[in-house]
Amino acid sequence: MNGYGKLLQEKNAKTTKGEARGYLTGILYLVPSDGSGLGNLCPNASPGCRAACLYSAGRGVMRPVIEGRMRKTRLFFESAPRFVDALADDVRKLAARAARKGMTPAVRLNGTSDVPWERVRGTDGRTIMERFPNVQFYDYTKRPNRDSVWSNYHLTFSRSECNDEQAMLELERGRNVAVVFATRKGEPLPLFWRGYRVVDGDESDLRFLDAPHPLKSGCVECAVVIGLRAKGKAKRDASGFVQIDARKECAA
Repeated sequence: MNGYGKLLQEKNAKTTKGEARGYLTGILYLVPSDGSGLGNLCPNASPGCRAACLYSAGRGVMRPVIEGRMRKTRLFFESAPRFVDALADDVRKLAARAARKGMTPAVRLNGTSDVPWERVRGTDGRTIMERFPNVQFYDYTKRPNRDSVWSNYHLTFSRSECNDEQAMLELERGRNVAVVFATRKGEPLPLFWRGYRVVDGDESDLRFLDAPHPLKSGCVECAVVIGLRAKGKAKRDASGFVQIDARKECAA
């Protein structure tokens, strides 16, 4: 036992959909933005993003869950290198379980944060991606121009009401961009958004399956929009974080 306890969560609505596709997924949940009082783990979060954050959705309102996420966040700020070492223990166990089940391991490092994990190294000087080259890591990010130097770390840019121009630049350079739509559960998402094809991001959380990686500069055909339906607090959004008129644009 590394003294850090279990860091990755494997059972929730997101990971269950992935299991149906043969992936065993672990997700790391930390306290988002500056909610911990220890530092800001989402430096590019917009007001709309903060208001719509699903951090407190589902089991997130339960005290043991809140305390667990706070504990992990505190440990990360105390020593990022040792945190990576502890995280490696969880990834190793996840990969072993996946092998026993005949599944493929996958890890989402920023379930409720936006840490540039490609720069965070353990006590041995290696990133978590370097330690596990055969494990697929993936994340959403609002950090502009963030590139992963590791082929097993897939990044999807996340649009907000404050980074619309950057989202378009990311699409132009070949990066997939996640967009939240005011589309109700069970209803189809728009086919296109600003000329880019929309894929249903609610079918699974496995973003690395959406398009080729790494980036192909200027390859418009390679980039797609990951459509997500507004959930929880986002259903009441009025900031522009949620796209309301996307169907009119598509029809036009």
